[in-house]
Amino acid sequence: MEITDWIVAIGMVLVILVLLYMYGTWTFSYFSNLDITGPKPVPFFGNALEIWRKLAAESKPFTLGLFEVSRDWQRQYGKIFGVFVAYTIDVIAGTAFGMETDFLKNENDAFLQAAMNMLRKASTFGFLEGFLMIFPFLLPVFSFFGGTSVSAGKDLAQIIENHLEDRRKNGANVKVDFLQLMLDAEASKAEVAARPQDKHMTKVEIIAQGITILLAGYDTTAATLQYMVYLLALNPDKQEKLYKEIIAAIGDAPPTYENVMGIKYLDNTLRETLRCFPPAVLVARQAAETRTIKGVVIPAGRGIAVNIYGVMQDEDIFPEHHKFIPERFDDENISTLLRELAFGAGPRQCIGMRLALYEAKMAAVTIIRRFKFIKVPETIETISFKKSSVLSSPIKPILVGAELR
Repeated sequence: MEITDWIVAIGMVLVILVLLYMYGTWTFSYFSNLDITGPKPVPFFGNALEIWRKLAAESKPFTLGLFEVSRDWQRQYGKIFGVFVAYTIDVIAGTAFGMETDFLKNENDAFLQAAMNMLRKASTFGFLEGFLMIFPFLLPVFSFFGGTSVSAGKDLAQIIENHLEDRRKNGANVKVDFLQLMLDAEASKAEVAARPQDKHMTKVEIIAQGITILLAGYDTTAATLQYMVYLLALNPDKQEKLYKEIIAAIGDAPPTYENVMGIKYLDNTLRETLRCFPPAVLVARQAAETRTIKGVVIPAGRGIAVNIYGVMQDEDIFPEHHKFIPERFDDENISTLLRELAFGAGPRQCIGMRLALYEAKMAAVTIIRRFKFIKVPETIETISFKKSSVLSSPIKPILVGAELR
């Protein structure tokens, strides 16, 4: 081999190495290109290793060296939260799928078992699945060991598909629920082949939307109810005011949509609870057009994560933000955006917002009329959250006492 050949070969290797280095650094130059300062990323890995070390230090080890980000909150946070979870699961099963379930009395229901299996894995392995979105070729490996919500979700998808077929066969008995709305928008295979992409829905899309509703609503409402009970226990004057307004509005009458949704202070209490502890601390959006905000250029098409928790705790927006003050939502100057920010904003605002509020209000009326929640020695004064989840997940259990009225 001549010297020139060696020079060419070495030159090609150097070019390849330079290109690889450029790729490994360019991939993580997103923020520096926007003139946003931050920790210097490591080529090819970015700040993932640094984040992993921080999270690993805060969390307990799990199988295969993973960490536990457990949202099996019933076991960790006690029976009250478990009741709230059971309630929300039953509501979603009924409103979304038209299924009659009773989680508290029949945990062995096939739908409930499949749903909880998927939800547990989605919360336990959520951080891992973020990496699998970047390296999807690793998915079969983890699925083989049953380690992702994707594999667990297949069982749930099959149950929903069977339910779809039963619904089609019994077309005369049409139910008004989310599943029926999706069925009404379903397209046949022939229509799918001929349709514009924005028309009708496939069977897979229907199942995916149903699972999305379940994922989004199963513990967010339960968490909101838990935080509400906690805040009322710490603020007995607010709890008594809420109780009196509920009794004045409906007395001992069964709660209905009409009488529950009209209780102003109940609405204020839930809005303030969502302000203090929004279940989802971030919401993702995409820039529709290029904008410059405080000197930072955000190009059209870039992803943006809006810090909901930060907005809700901003002293300039909500004075005395550290205090639980439901009366602040009596102020008509508070915009609809801020009132509903916990559910996102814009065209992609949470589709289940109205259902979630109604569901929470029905539960709140039922329990506040029967129980008085009190502070006990085990009740923590300040809640600290895990940093490994986009949902507000407390590090320590939230414990309060309950007395019959």
